[in-house]
Amino acid sequence: MVEPIAYLIVGLFGVGMGVAFLAADPRSPTSRALSAMWVALGVAVLVNIPASASLARDPSLVRVFGRIYSVLDPLVIITTCEWILRLGRTEVSRYPNRRRGEGVVRLAQGLAVVYGLAGLVEPELRSGFFATSWRTEFLTQPAWYLFALPFVLALALAAWRVSQLLVADIDPAERLRLIGLAAASPFWVAATFLPLRWKPVSTAIGQLIFLVGAVQYHVQQGQRGQFLARFLSPQLAALVRDRGLPGALQRSRVELSVVACDLRGFTAFAESAAPEEVMKLLEDYYGRVGEVVTEFGGSIKDFAGDGVLALVGAPVAYVDHARRAVGMALAIRERAQTVLVTWNRLGLALGVGVGVASGFTTVGTIGGSGRLEYAAVGPAVNLAARLASRAEADQVLVDQRIVGLVGGDAGFHFEPLETTELKGFARPVTLFTVVPADPSSPPTRDRPRPLAEH
Repeated sequence: MVEPIAYLIVGLFGVGMGVAFLAADPRSPTSRALSAMWVALGVAVLVNIPASASLARDPSLVRVFGRIYSVLDPLVIITTCEWILRLGRTEVSRYPNRRRGEGVVRLAQGLAVVYGLAGLVEPELRSGFFATSWRTEFLTQPAWYLFALPFVLALALAAWRVSQLLVADIDPAERLRLIGLAAASPFWVAATFLPLRWKPVSTAIGQLIFLVGAVQYHVQQGQRGQFLARFLSPQLAALVRDRGLPGALQRSRVELSVVACDLRGFTAFAESAAPEEVMKLLEDYYGRVGEVVTEFGGSIKDFAGDGVLALVGAPVAYVDHARRAVGMALAIRERAQTVLVTWNRLGLALGVGVGVASGFTTVGTIGGSGRLEYAAVGPAVNLAARLASRAEADQVLVDQRIVGLVGGDAGFHFEPLETTELKGFARPVTLFTVVPADPSSPPTRDRPRPLAEH
């Protein structure tokens, strides 16, 4: 009974991996195809349990299991090829032979179907052929051309496409799983020709090899998520976890505050500096701004060149969104200065201008089938951007509404500047500059409330 237990363990492990891949990444087309491949492989191994027992010696059972294998074995190849096909569609660059490569994969799937149909017609011949150890005289037998030839050609075509994708510009995370497939495939192919007692061993080795690549795939996906989380508040992550992404990002009209900032002197710097220096400056600048936005519970909506636009009050609502926004603006000015001071020592004249505005805004997801974006539409968004562009280096400008919402907060002091006309606004806008009355006094941070409660 050792062999059936071995098949049971390996088969259940394969099915479990398939279910796990689907549960971990259900929206990914590649992960769905990969899940189907693993479930098919696991079931194929599980069916070997009765085949390895004495019951399989009954001719009638040999015929039954032969036909079952004739469905499962091609299904493993077909689902594997489907995964490879979808991997190819993650290419970033325009690969000249992409259509030809997809045609090769489809041909491999067709050969797998031929292999399966032959097994359904001649199940005993198929079972006897694969149950016998490999010998060179097999090349003279009709069974070789009926079963082995389409099987081997299908695998060869799939392997050729894999070799193409390994050097193509596909998604880096997907490449890790593809490398795992390439390393594990020899063990899975060998399991088809090995005696029954060695099939689970060879299959299990391939499973473990592929698992390494799969784990690395999820590690890299997690690192991507961590990178994005630098620019999103932990409250938003909790809201998505509790209510789901559709519930957290549904369209609604809310009162919020908007913080916009951009760099003074950046255009002249970008014209004279090397591209690597420009990217280094933006990387440090974005990183510091992202840290501040997270600390104050905001969410970054846009990066545009040297400009950043952050929302305070959506998707997570705050009663004190105006106070948080002003505190965020002052912190952005302080943190940005720590980045720019190094460049200014080189004789540059870089600074950051920040604008803060408040008002009712419609927020939610917009976009087509290929890409979704979290959008915010309202006068406050445009006003914050205008104020940021008008602000001088290291200056924070706010509108009258922000002053009224924050009120007599001891942590801030507002100084009126002028009333002026701004592009896109019919009425003149009164500008205020803000300075911290007590820099050591951080703004109060109330507990966030979901937007649905408003």
